[in-house]
Amino acid sequence: MRLFINHIPFVIESLNDLKTIDTTQLNNNQLKAFFFIEKWYKEEPFTFHSSGSTGIPKAFTFTKSDVVWSAMQTIEYLNLADDKHHFFICLDIGLVAGAMLLARAILLNADITIVSPSSNPFQAIDVNHAYTITSLVPMQIQVILAEANGAGILNKFKHILLGGAPVHAQLNEAIKQLNCEIWHTYGMTETLSHIALRNIKRDAEFHLLPNNFIALDERHCLKIKNIVTQNKWLQTNDIVIISKQTFMVVGRYDFIINSGGFKVNALKVEEEILIYLNQQQIQNVVFFISSIPDDLLGQKVVLVVKQGAFVKQLFESLQTALKQVLHPYEVPKEMVEVPRFFYTLSQKLDRNKIMLQIK
Repeated sequence: MRLFINHIPFVIESLNDLKTIDTTQLNNNQLKAFFFIEKWYKEEPFTFHSSGSTGIPKAFTFTKSDVVWSAMQTIEYLNLADDKHHFFICLDIGLVAGAMLLARAILLNADITIVSPSSNPFQAIDVNHAYTITSLVPMQIQVILAEANGAGILNKFKHILLGGAPVHAQLNEAIKQLNCEIWHTYGMTETLSHIALRNIKRDAEFHLLPNNFIALDERHCLKIKNIVTQNKWLQTNDIVIISKQTFMVVGRYDFIINSGGFKVNALKVEEEILIYLNQQQIQNVVFFISSIPDDLLGQKVVLVVKQGAFVKQLFESLQTALKQVLHPYEVPKEMVEVPRFFYTLSQKLDRNKIMLQIK
């Protein structure tokens, strides 16, 4: 493989080759890649932490053979070995998504360029770049598409892996207009990256990668087993509909709000809000649906926004619109403003930490 540092290629084929790299010239993400490659050649285990977006982050340790197995699932499913690739890595290599993209690049003996994670990692990239594969989170691709040359930059890639959060309907439709293959991923730290992929232009459901097995628990939540989980069932809180080797995610059990005995799916409400904001041509408003204690309802559905993001009149018009498409218990009863929004290292909203600001 060739690792590009400040546009200079370093051929890395052994542990000794790493010594040719001056680590003082590396940014933080490149330094994480250096240590990952060092562990790779030393056959040492890899430890990753979960995002912590819905709970306390946990550490998970995997062998190199686990990493190779998981990486090969994607390589074979997408037939990546058929071409020569240049990987553009702009996710945190200290987390599973970024690290596994690097692992796939190593196994393919590909060219690799690594930059620091940011909301728009393509700002300094020419529209005629030579990169072929990257991995993004939905927030990044949304920011990139808003740029004048964003679609042109994305179209130069052959494959883009998109994961870490749901893809809302408007973004899904915007992605369908691109020429490159964009794959919505389903997976987590515990499964060592994705176990299923959805071609956004063709599929509504996730297609299971080979050698992965799924089932439902009594809550209709997905459970998974494969070699990485030591063939033991790993329980998730994702509510899904299964059809043979495919499944569709319809919500999260831990995002279900029991309001007056009615079960409110927070993700469903968020999707309807996005549709309304798009109709009103209101862009880049960050929000989420949560609940606060209520003497009558037990839990009251609320819209959580950053201070100043919504004016009272906009919230009232939103409530009126939502009453036309949602059950009365699903409509947010009030708007809660917080001074700051927090994000995990993988750029997911840290809902628990944000809600701690509410007194």
